[in-house]
Amino acid sequence: MQQLTDEQQAIADHPGGHAKIIAVAGSGKTTALLHYVRNRLDAGIASGRVLVLMYNRSAREDFERRLQQLIEGAAPAVHTFHSLGYRLYQRMIANRHISPANLTPLPQSVVQLQIWKAIEKCAPPYELEEIRARKQSEIEAAEFFIDYTKTILTGDFSAFQALKLGDEYMYFLKVFRAFEDWRRSQNAVTYADLIYDPAILLSLEPGMAEQYGSHYEDILVDEYQDINEVQHFLLRVLYGKSGNVIAIGDPDQTIYEWRGSKPNFLLKFFDGDFPPSNVYQLSRTFRYGHQLSLAANHFIENNRERAKIFCVSADGEQQTDIELVQAEKETRWLVEHLRRCKTKGQPLEQVAILVRLWSVAAPIELALLANNIPYRSGNRNTVLSRRELRPLFWSLNIASGRFAELPAGRRAQGLYEWLTAPHIRIARKLLEPICAQLAQRDGDWGAHLLALVPESLSKAQLKRLRQRAELLTEMENWRGLAGELLRRQLGELDYLSGIGDDSFTRQQGEERQQTILAFCQYLDSLKQPPTEALAHLQELQRQHREGEQSAAEAVQITTMHQAKGLEWDQVIIPSLTQHNMPYQPQRDFSTPASLESERRLMYVAMTRARRQLYLLAPQPAPKEQGAAAEQQPSLFIDEMQLPLCKLMAGALQQRPTEITSSIPITRQALHYLEACDYNPEISGPRAPLHKPALGDGIRHRKLGYGRVIKWEDERVEVLFSDRQTRRFDWEKLAQHLL
Repeated sequence: MQQLTDEQQAIADHPGGHAKIIAVAGSGKTTALLHYVRNRLDAGIASGRVLVLMYNRSAREDFERRLQQLIEGAAPAVHTFHSLGYRLYQRMIANRHISPANLTPLPQSVVQLQIWKAIEKCAPPYELEEIRARKQSEIEAAEFFIDYTKTILTGDFSAFQALKLGDEYMYFLKVFRAFEDWRRSQNAVTYADLIYDPAILLSLEPGMAEQYGSHYEDILVDEYQDINEVQHFLLRVLYGKSGNVIAIGDPDQTIYEWRGSKPNFLLKFFDGDFPPSNVYQLSRTFRYGHQLSLAANHFIENNRERAKIFCVSADGEQQTDIELVQAEKETRWLVEHLRRCKTKGQPLEQVAILVRLWSVAAPIELALLANNIPYRSGNRNTVLSRRELRPLFWSLNIASGRFAELPAGRRAQGLYEWLTAPHIRIARKLLEPICAQLAQRDGDWGAHLLALVPESLSKAQLKRLRQRAELLTEMENWRGLAGELLRRQLGELDYLSGIGDDSFTRQQGEERQQTILAFCQYLDSLKQPPTEALAHLQELQRQHREGEQSAAEAVQITTMHQAKGLEWDQVIIPSLTQHNMPYQPQRDFSTPASLESERRLMYVAMTRARRQLYLLAPQPAPKEQGAAAEQQPSLFIDEMQLPLCKLMAGALQQRPTEITSSIPITRQALHYLEACDYNPEISGPRAPLHKPALGDGIRHRKLGYGRVIKWEDERVEVLFSDRQTRRFDWEKLAQHLL
């Protein structure tokens, strides 16, 4: 039988009543939940009266497998919210409380087709041509709006306000309603509707909702920080008026705000709806060593919206080294580093490169492809197959002579994609027939294009079409290098600005622009004419496909968001600049980015590492040079207190009786040493203690937890957990804070 820690045992022995569990990354929360379930079954609770809710299918399957190993006999139901919604929907249909529907979710292709039909029907006529110019971006944005609306109970206008959309997108409200009318006419559901449809109906019919609650003795909800308003409501329905609800999660790992998640569902709303009899903590991590625990604590302490849990490494022998790499060429360092790993026998499948934006991955992918280092991407499209590069590939095909060898259908598609990037602002119904006629010819496409110009075009449209026709002729006769060819295309068409304008969000535009720039820079480095460059790129694609299929070892490249719930021996976080991290899009279609949400995302990324964490950042440029944010290291790096963390982690390994430091010692570092039962004499300066703001929590050495409720000059008033209010002189109070 597995030996539990004291914190895990306390959860396993929970005596009853609602409970909240705050668990740091890698703290063995699943183990604690498994033993709680077993104890409840041993106490005579029927397995059918216990419900376990996991965040995704893989977590559910893992919990089911481990539960079967731990208990004998029937196991409780383990669901995701969506599989639970599916069963509830079935039951409501059987009870004739909801209209019958086909509960197999609609394919995304069907959803997007119907959304586009709704857009064409609902968009203002005078904006329709502009919207058609960014068709795919508009579909994806409308799809996101619809999905976000289905995470809340208060409707599409509330979603519109929460997302802070401009008036030009007010028509999305009509799109939502048109799509919903179509969906209901088809008796169909999307993935989100499995929860949304029952929840909306039950929220409007409290009497009906009572029939679906009070069945379970215990409801356990994992990853509670990731649930949204609709899921929280559904949980209240299932609870009814009896039983225990146990929530487990970590507000510091709330990174899905764009799906409707908020730290407050665990920090506040749970307490209001299910007042807990006990609040437990799992503060010991088994994943990483002292250096990373110290850095993570220092870093996330800068957030106010959190539970004030303090992470300590459970295994004193486990070491996780953090290295700040400030190399002039990141990609060169990465290639050399991965080669060293391979030489040393370190498995590449245990290396993850985590990026904030996919544009950061583009130069990395190209460097790995060029050096035949196998990798797997969390993006559906690896760098050479991304949509924004297709017009540039057509340019290489045209200049190399390969375009003439293609079938007429492929040529028509290629000409249309080439002419409309960036968009030419000519209606598809006019442009497609022109491309079809051009495709019947084996060459001189630029000259023939001018001959096919419709008389109905405006002067501006005619100017743009002539410009492209002349560029097309130039490409057919190109005798220079591939990189120069694409630079010519970018400059002549103001390509990067146009791509930004065609994108729905600033982030999407930047992602595409940076991918295009990385691709052009790579072709510049080849110094090859189009024929050889195209053959080289196709060979890279072939090698990557074969390498991905045959290689047992491949580096994982994925985003910080996709890394949630995963872990690797080695994590590399590149391009930690002030521009990329924290990323602050000024015009983005998502819940407004905040410094705290970006800090939570970085916290999740850094705590995926077991053995090594590499932080890649530029050297700080002198302030008088006015360096751009892309050239300055992220502000987050200083918040991690890396030199101090390395010093304290080394001391915890050696345990000297005295520590002498020139680095200012923080309150968090002293607290950490105390939590590890290590109390050396420390000589060195003390870091100034930041004053807590109104509403901030504190932890007093003797009085425990409290919250600041008033400041008067240097006097502070604190409400403690014993419900007593006390006043202090700030300097004296600071000496007693942990």
